[in-house]
Amino acid sequence: MTDAQTSTMARVEVGCEEDVVQARQRARLIAQLLGFDQQDQIRISTAVFEIARNAHQHGQGGLRGEVAFLIEGEPLAPRLTIVVHDHGPGIADLDAVLEGRDTSRTGKGLGLSGSRRLMEHFHIASQQGRGITVTLGQTLPPSAAAVTPAVLLRIAQALAAARSESPMEEIRSQNQELLSALCQLRQRDGEMLAINKELTATNAGMVAVYTDLAQKTDRLQTAEQALRARNEELKGFAYTVSHDLKAPLRGIAGYASELMRKHRAGLGERAQFCLDQILTATHNLDQLIDDLLSYSRIDAETPALTDVNLRGLVEAILQDRRLVIAEQHTEVTLDLPDARLRTWERGLVQVLANLIDNAIKYSRHAIPPRISIRAEPLAHAWRLVVSDNGIGFDMKYHDRLFGLFSRLVRADEFEGTGAGLAIVKKVLEKLGGTVRAESQPGQGASFSVELPS
Repeated sequence: MTDAQTSTMARVEVGCEEDVVQARQRARLIAQLLGFDQQDQIRISTAVFEIARNAHQHGQGGLRGEVAFLIEGEPLAPRLTIVVHDHGPGIADLDAVLEGRDTSRTGKGLGLSGSRRLMEHFHIASQQGRGITVTLGQTLPPSAAAVTPAVLLRIAQALAAARSESPMEEIRSQNQELLSALCQLRQRDGEMLAINKELTATNAGMVAVYTDLAQKTDRLQTAEQALRARNEELKGFAYTVSHDLKAPLRGIAGYASELMRKHRAGLGERAQFCLDQILTATHNLDQLIDDLLSYSRIDAETPALTDVNLRGLVEAILQDRRLVIAEQHTEVTLDLPDARLRTWERGLVQVLANLIDNAIKYSRHAIPPRISIRAEPLAHAWRLVVSDNGIGFDMKYHDRLFGLFSRLVRADEFEGTGAGLAIVKKVLEKLGGTVRAESQPGQGASFSVELPS
């Protein structure tokens, strides 16, 4: 490459779902040939897959969009650039979509905002009625070979020789990436556990050795700053890993659904059973990732205290669940004063929604199912109680109830990930509140929450 040159390596026209898969495969192969490591290959191919998928979903006509792969920039700092254009209606509220405040059912908002975080360079232009153009960029790593005409020729030959994978092969490929990301997550978890153990030992030694209050305060402040820095690192890592997990999951579920929908007649009973298991497993893992993200975000949030209408908030939660309540013929009793609580509204929604969901779920086999929600003021707090006449539990397992992903029932009996009560406890700890349960097997359960007023 000479000064500030641009070279086009490949183009993919997006007219069908197979073209989206081809764009992802091309992105991964080009990233590999340019010298990006495996993690960057996954990031780049995932971002291209998400944006190309948006082009296919929101484009119009036979040719819904196109993807171009370019090399741009100065010889000493070349950059891989991917330009995706769709022939759709454009995006009316682009800022809301990029900030994740306006996600469509097809995943447009998550795809754009997520890809923005995955890539070093991201630019989007939208004109009403003329579609959108998304430009993604990633500077080549320092270890990469110089991009010479010979290198570009070798890339062109490799792209010409590469065969297009079938949907099932792509599922296997994405599954391998998923397993790799999970292994990295476990490895990082182990590293963080070791760091936390070391930090705990250090703090214990500080308490034993240093008696001077000023020295203790200084050490604790230093440790707190380090912990905050690690929490910030974990926040970014959690989002990256979750996106690297969710993107292949969507692909796996999409291809499995397509096989069931379009090719079911040609599949044997065993193949249909395996596809059902794939769909169930991807749904469960997707929910698990969502719950894990919800749990991890609690530490990062700063509660904003506002005046909350308690009765209105509970009624809104029940309104969102009116269909399942009607289907189960669940009897709901409310005993709530017309009062306003000074508290963190989003946190209180998480607490009550999880407790109400559990009450609805575990009472569904009762005849008839009953749940009650009541509140009463105390001297310096509010007590909120959610009760049901469901299966109940043995009180010897009380503390285990609030552990992350801890469940007392089998997944085939009652759906769920076991994160709900852990989220309840974590939110209340952040608010200075408490939660306590009372139950007997077969006699229902009652969860009592106390919030400082």
